Amino acid sequence: MQPRKTVAALAIAVAFAAGASATYYVGQPAHATATAAAVAAPKPVSGAPLPDFASIAQQYGPAVVNIAVSGTRRTGMRGGQEEEENPLSQFFRGMPGSPFRFGAPPSEVPAQGQGSGFIVGADGLILTNAHVVQGATEVTVKLTDRREFRAKVLGSDPATDIAVLRIEAKDLPVVKIGDPARTRAGDWVVAIGSPFGFENSVSAGIVSAKGRSLPGDAYVPFIQTDVAVNPGNSGGPLFNLSGEVIGINSQIYSRSGGYQGLSFAIPMNVALKVKDQI
Repeated sequence: MQPRKTVAALAIAVAFAAGASATYYVGQPAHATATAAAVAAPKPVSGAPLPDFASIAQQYGPAVVNIAVSGTRRTGMRGGQEEEENPLSQFFRGMPGSPFRFGAPPSEVPAQGQGSGFIVGADGLILTNAHVVQGATEVTVKLTDRREFRAKVLGSDPATDIAVLRIEAKDLPVVKIGDPARTRAGDWVVAIGSPFGFENSVSAGIVSAKGRSLPGDAYVPFIQTDVAVNPGNSGGPLFNLSGEVIGINSQIYSRSGGYQGLSFAIPMNVALKVKDQI
């Protein structure tokens, strides 16, 4: 009986907070006005229960993989892209031994990176971002059961930022593909990936908008979300509440390099067309 009284008290308090009248009339019980105001108070648009993110992570998390890449990158380019993008270049340019010194010849140095991906074929077919494996000489895929496989890049499309990998394995867990056209702004979504190398991290949010165009990405009508996505999440799946993948997390809009509330995913209908062509 105590919870029932607590709910009633809360309803009355909410009613008065919303501006309910406290005027009483002769012969009218004091609680009558408060009760009437509580009944007239606005009701939630939907009485749906809270999303079950845990079940999605438990069922489809094993189909999400961590991708580690190694290769080389060019340094020491005078006026090159790396010099322009690196915030330290203005401080070290011209100093002895600096890779940003004027006239320094280009050189190749070892480079490593990490990203995410997800299994779409039980025979080892994996989708990820093209920028995750760009320039990689070696790609390693790690599953949630700690097994590691050397992956082969079957092909990639920089225009849409989609890449297809294959590992030599069988009977792998796979994701379920959904239709992004049925997604609405305001729908709950879940991302699973490896931000900063923390494998199989789960984050959630809502769809902020659909059909977003970004500078230099005219081929992709991005799904904008407020899901926490950081470096390392690239290539990971974006799930709806039915556990279906509706997008591939690809980019963030940030002034700091980390998550600032604006994340963008490639719709799965775009990704599947590229996969089939590859």
